[in-house]
Amino acid sequence: MSAAGMLIPSRDRSDRRQQRMDTLRDALRDSDPGVRTAVARALERLESRSDVAHLVALLRDEDKLTRLNAIYGLGAIADPDGLPALVAALSDPVEDIRAAAVRTLGELHVASTLDPIVARLDDESPLVRRHAIEALGRFGDRRVAPVLRSLLVESELEIVREALRALGACRDPEAEDDLLRHLRHHDAGVRSAAADALGLID
Repeated sequence: MSAAGMLIPSRDRSDRRQQRMDTLRDALRDSDPGVRTAVARALERLESRSDVAHLVALLRDEDKLTRLNAIYGLGAIADPDGLPALVAALSDPVEDIRAAAVRTLGELHVASTLDPIVARLDDESPLVRRHAIEALGRFGDRRVAPVLRSLLVESELEIVREALRALGACRDPEAEDDLLRHLRHHDAGVRSAAADALGLID
Protein backbone atom coordinates (compact mmCIF):
# COMPACT_ATOMS: atom_id res chain seq x y z
CA MET A 1 0.00 0.00 0.00
CA SER A 2 1.31 3.49 -0.84
CA ALA A 3 2.05 6.03 1.85
CA ALA A 4 -0.88 8.11 0.60
CA GLY A 5 -3.19 5.14 1.06
CA MET A 6 -2.05 4.76 4.64
CA LEU A 7 -3.09 8.31 5.59
CA ILE A 8 -5.98 8.52 8.02
CA PRO A 9 -9.03 10.26 6.45
CA SER A 10 -9.83 13.60 8.05
CA ARG A 11 -13.24 12.35 9.24
CA ASP A 12 -11.58 9.39 10.99
CA ARG A 13 -9.10 11.76 12.63
CA SER A 14 -11.97 13.93 13.83
CA ASP A 15 -13.80 10.91 15.24
CA ARG A 16 -10.66 9.70 16.98
CA ARG A 17 -10.01 13.14 18.45
CA GLN A 18 -13.55 13.23 19.79
CA GLN A 19 -13.14 9.78 21.34
CA ARG A 20 -9.86 10.89 22.87
CA MET A 21 -11.50 13.98 24.38
CA ASP A 22 -14.38 11.91 25.77
CA THR A 23 -11.92 9.53 27.39
CA LEU A 24 -9.95 12.43 28.84
CA ARG A 25 -13.13 14.00 30.25
CA ASP A 26 -13.82 10.72 32.03
CA ALA A 27 -10.27 10.84 33.38
CA LEU A 28 -10.98 14.18 35.06
CA ARG A 29 -12.42 12.05 37.88
CA ASP A 30 -9.05 10.35 38.51
CA SER A 31 -8.22 10.04 42.20
CA ASP A 32 -4.78 11.63 41.74
CA PRO A 33 -4.75 15.47 41.55
CA GLY A 34 -1.59 15.45 39.40
CA VAL A 35 -3.32 13.25 36.83
CA ARG A 36 -6.40 15.50 36.86
CA THR A 37 -4.16 18.52 36.20
CA ALA A 38 -2.43 16.77 33.29
CA VAL A 39 -5.80 15.71 31.87
CA ALA A 40 -7.10 19.29 32.09
CA ARG A 41 -4.02 20.56 30.22
CA ALA A 42 -4.47 17.95 27.49
CA LEU A 43 -8.15 18.84 27.07
CA GLU A 44 -7.32 22.52 26.85
CA ARG A 45 -4.79 21.88 24.08
CA LEU A 46 -7.18 19.66 22.12
CA GLU A 47 -10.08 22.10 22.44
CA SER A 48 -7.86 24.99 21.40
CA ARG A 49 -6.76 23.14 18.23
CA SER A 50 -10.39 22.38 17.44
CA ASP A 51 -11.33 26.05 17.84
CA VAL A 52 -8.42 27.14 15.63
CA ALA A 53 -9.46 24.75 12.85
CA HIS A 54 -13.02 26.08 13.02
CA LEU A 55 -11.88 29.73 12.86
CA VAL A 56 -9.50 29.03 9.98
CA ALA A 57 -12.41 27.49 8.08
CA LEU A 58 -14.51 30.60 8.78
CA LEU A 59 -11.83 32.72 7.10
CA ARG A 60 -13.04 31.23 3.81
CA ASP A 61 -16.57 32.50 4.39
CA GLU A 62 -17.95 35.08 1.94
CA ASP A 63 -19.32 37.27 4.74
CA LYS A 64 -16.80 39.96 5.73
CA LEU A 65 -18.01 40.24 9.34
CA THR A 66 -17.66 36.47 9.80
CA ARG A 67 -14.10 36.62 8.51
CA LEU A 68 -13.26 39.60 10.73
CA ASN A 69 -14.59 37.76 13.78
CA ALA A 70 -12.50 34.73 12.81
CA ILE A 71 -9.37 36.90 12.71
CA TYR A 72 -10.12 38.39 16.12
CA GLY A 73 -10.86 34.91 17.46
CA LEU A 74 -7.52 33.58 16.24
CA GLY A 75 -5.82 36.53 17.88
CA ALA A 76 -7.57 35.84 21.18
CA ILE A 77 -6.62 32.15 21.15
CA ALA A 78 -3.03 33.03 20.14
CA ASP A 79 -2.30 29.48 19.00
CA PRO A 80 0.68 29.13 16.59
CA ASP A 81 -1.46 26.89 14.37
CA GLY A 82 -3.53 29.95 13.48
CA LEU A 83 -0.58 32.06 12.28
CA PRO A 84 -0.45 30.77 8.67
CA ALA A 85 -4.11 31.70 8.16
CA LEU A 86 -3.53 35.18 9.61
CA VAL A 87 -0.50 35.70 7.36
CA ALA A 88 -2.54 34.56 4.35
CA ALA A 89 -5.23 37.11 5.30
CA LEU A 90 -2.66 39.87 4.81
CA SER A 91 -3.16 39.40 1.06
CA ASP A 92 -6.96 39.40 1.17
CA PRO A 93 -8.58 41.63 -1.48
CA VAL A 94 -10.72 43.32 1.21
CA GLU A 95 -9.00 46.22 2.94
CA ASP A 96 -10.68 45.67 6.33
CA ILE A 97 -9.57 42.03 6.37
CA ARG A 98 -5.95 42.95 5.65
CA ALA A 99 -6.05 45.68 8.29
CA ALA A 100 -7.51 43.35 10.92
CA ALA A 101 -4.97 40.64 10.11
CA VAL A 102 -1.95 42.93 10.34
CA ARG A 103 -3.21 44.47 13.56
CA THR A 104 -3.80 41.05 15.10
CA LEU A 105 -0.35 39.83 14.08
CA GLY A 106 1.13 42.94 15.64
CA GLU A 107 -0.60 42.17 18.91
CA LEU A 108 0.78 38.63 18.81
CA HIS A 109 4.27 39.89 17.67
CA VAL A 110 5.62 36.48 16.73
CA ALA A 111 9.07 36.80 15.13
CA SER A 112 8.24 34.65 12.10
CA THR A 113 5.52 37.11 11.02
CA LEU A 114 7.80 40.16 10.96
CA ASP A 115 8.66 39.99 7.24
CA PRO A 116 5.03 39.55 6.07
CA ILE A 117 4.08 42.61 8.14
CA VAL A 118 6.95 44.64 6.65
CA ALA A 119 5.62 43.70 3.21
CA ARG A 120 2.32 45.44 4.08
CA LEU A 121 4.14 48.78 4.24
CA ASP A 122 3.68 48.84 0.46
CA ASP A 123 -0.06 48.17 0.71
CA GLU A 124 -2.28 50.38 -1.45
CA SER A 125 -4.43 51.14 1.61
CA PRO A 126 -3.23 53.87 4.01
CA LEU A 127 -5.23 52.14 6.75
CA VAL A 128 -3.35 48.87 6.28
CA ARG A 129 -0.04 50.71 6.12
CA ARG A 130 -0.76 52.55 9.39
CA HIS A 131 -1.66 49.28 11.11
CA ALA A 132 1.50 47.67 9.73
CA ILE A 133 3.66 50.47 11.15
CA GLU A 134 1.91 50.22 14.51
CA ALA A 135 2.39 46.44 14.44
CA LEU A 136 6.12 46.82 13.79
CA GLY A 137 6.38 49.11 16.78
CA ARG A 138 4.91 46.36 18.97
CA PHE A 139 7.84 44.13 18.04
CA GLY A 140 10.32 46.68 19.38
CA ASP A 141 12.87 45.24 16.96
CA ARG A 142 15.66 47.61 15.89
CA ARG A 143 16.13 45.71 12.63
CA VAL A 144 13.02 47.43 11.24
CA ALA A 145 14.19 50.92 12.23
CA PRO A 146 15.75 51.72 8.80
CA VAL A 147 12.46 50.82 7.11
CA LEU A 148 10.55 53.01 9.56
CA ARG A 149 12.93 55.93 9.04
CA SER A 150 12.32 55.72 5.29
CA LEU A 151 8.65 56.45 5.96
CA LEU A 152 9.34 59.80 7.58
CA VAL A 153 9.26 61.52 4.17
CA GLU A 154 5.69 60.37 3.47
CA SER A 155 3.20 63.06 2.56
CA GLU A 156 0.46 61.53 4.73
CA LEU A 157 1.08 62.91 8.20
CA GLU A 158 -0.54 60.01 10.06
CA ILE A 159 1.96 57.67 8.41
CA VAL A 160 4.78 59.90 9.65
CA ARG A 161 3.32 60.03 13.16
CA GLU A 162 2.94 56.25 13.31
CA ALA A 163 6.50 55.77 12.03
CA LEU A 164 7.82 58.08 14.74
CA ARG A 165 5.88 56.22 17.43
CA ALA A 166 7.18 52.89 16.14
CA LEU A 167 10.75 54.22 16.09
CA GLY A 168 10.36 55.20 19.71
CA ALA A 169 9.18 51.68 20.53
CA CYS A 170 12.28 50.30 18.77
CA ARG A 171 14.49 52.50 21.00
CA ASP A 172 17.04 52.85 18.21
CA PRO A 173 19.69 55.52 18.96
CA GLU A 174 20.50 55.79 15.25
CA ALA A 175 17.07 57.38 14.74
CA GLU A 176 17.97 60.34 16.97
CA ASP A 177 18.85 62.77 14.16
CA ASP A 178 15.60 62.02 12.32
CA LEU A 179 13.61 62.49 15.51
CA LEU A 180 15.32 65.79 16.33
CA ARG A 181 14.61 67.05 12.82
CA HIS A 182 10.92 66.25 13.23
CA LEU A 183 10.77 68.31 16.41
CA ARG A 184 10.78 71.27 14.00
CA HIS A 185 7.97 69.88 11.80
CA HIS A 186 5.06 72.18 10.97
CA ASP A 187 2.54 69.64 12.33
CA ALA A 188 2.08 69.58 16.11
CA GLY A 189 1.14 65.90 16.08
CA VAL A 190 4.39 65.03 14.34
CA ARG A 191 6.37 67.16 16.81
CA SER A 192 4.64 65.44 19.74
CA ALA A 193 5.34 61.97 18.34
CA ALA A 194 8.99 62.90 17.79
CA ALA A 195 9.30 64.17 21.35
CA ASP A 196 7.75 61.01 22.78
CA ALA A 197 10.11 58.86 20.71
CA LEU A 198 13.15 60.85 21.82
CA GLY A 199 12.24 60.10 25.40
CA LEU A 200 12.35 56.36 24.70
CA ILE A 201 15.55 55.81 22.74
CA ASP A 202 18.68 54.65 24.51
